Amino acid sequence: MTERKDRLIQTRVPETLETTLKDEARRRRTTVSQMIRTVLEDTFHLVDDVVANVDMIVSDSVELAQRVGRTARRRAADADAPCGEALPDAADRIAPVQAWNEVVLNQAVDCSKCGAELPRGRRAYLGLCDDPTQVRAWLCASAVEALASEPETGEEA
Repeated sequence: MTERKDRLIQTRVPETLETTLKDEARRRRTTVSQMIRTVLEDTFHLVDDVVANVDMIVSDSVELAQRVGRTARRRAADADAPCGEALPDAADRIAPVQAWNEVVLNQAVDCSKCGAELPRGRRAYLGLCDDPTQVRAWLCASAVEALASEPETGEEA
């Protein structure tokens, strides 16, 4: 007599589950035993895949949170940094401006005074003037703060 390699595991199930298993096995044209083996194997593979994907999602999420934190710290430091070296044409670009209006940017722009990049979502200052032909002037927060200590246009330093 040939020895079986598979092991026998028995379990008790409610009558409704027994009926469901027999009906499904008949529909699939297989035995109840074979269908249960297939379902168990598939279930373990599925659980293994879900666990592996959860690990990947968690590690990706941690990496994303770290990148966002670094970017936020860098942008906060940029906002607090003093306005850099004035661009050569800065005085000409801001001379026609009569007032500065604080806005939240929907598009990235550069500071007209120092050339610093002001990204979308950042607060910046839009220059208001009467001449619609003038190129728009933008200032970073540091450049606006520095206005108080600068002489007005036409004054001598």
